Amino acid sequence: MEGGDPESIVQGKTEIKAARPTIAHHRHPDDTMRKHYDKDTADIKTKMNYLTIVAGEQQTELFYKSHGFMYSDELARQLYSEIADVEEQHVTQYGLLGDPHETMLEKSTLMQLCEAYIYLSCAQTETDPRIKAIWEDFAKMEISHFQGCASLLEKYEGRDIRDIIKADVIEPLVVFEPNKDYVNKVIDEQLDIMPSNMEYKRLSELSDKWSSFKFQWKVNGAGVPSEEVVSKANSELAKRDQAENVKQFKRQLADRTQKVIAPQREKMMPHP
Repeated sequence: MEGGDPESIVQGKTEIKAARPTIAHHRHPDDTMRKHYDKDTADIKTKMNYLTIVAGEQQTELFYKSHGFMYSDELARQLYSEIADVEEQHVTQYGLLGDPHETMLEKSTLMQLCEAYIYLSCAQTETDPRIKAIWEDFAKMEISHFQGCASLLEKYEGRDIRDIIKADVIEPLVVFEPNKDYVNKVIDEQLDIMPSNMEYKRLSELSDKWSSFKFQWKVNGAGVPSEEVVSKANSELAKRDQAENVKQFKRQLADRTQKVIAPQREKMMPHP
């Protein structure tokens, strides 16, 4: 819309590229279910990762839902609405990774610990002294919140937070660094992986009864805003969308969907 350079925003840390098509993200709610970690055996770093990704996805969902309708451009509004649905799906699937047997006080204490952990990570890697001081202040606040929740956990549940954390140090810290190689590796190796029955399978391994085939046929049938945006993007971005692995995946998904839907459509057709 503005003709700006998106590279100025990401500062070379990540790539602006078409990767896993959003048409594959539109899934039946059944396929959003996930198995949760075991609160008694999961590493504290696993719990920190869980809380971090859920918070990140929640913030993303709320951003698209809060701002998408503000754009005067109709396609932009459609795109934000589409991505908001995808992010809501992400919040659900990542949220389900948490053990439902954790008490509310236990979850709250771990959440405060995670916030302190993130701010401490920011402070440790920040090079600007003024910004570093801000991260350090935030870390101190969250440490106080963590201590308060830990006291409530001991008072009302008779539990020592150290018995839950089971570690003196949470490693490694979160570091902001270029992710191009990692993201490209994931795209190359997992482009056609889909969720089914709380497991991940290749598209070719999915049963014709996979709930999302029919779901995607209905949702994508009238057009997909993200696909239209990429097609109208600058020539370089549109060219990346024509990468052979992306084109092949789109064809495979379309063929499988058509194979599943065709018999159902045939039954619905009026006969003379």
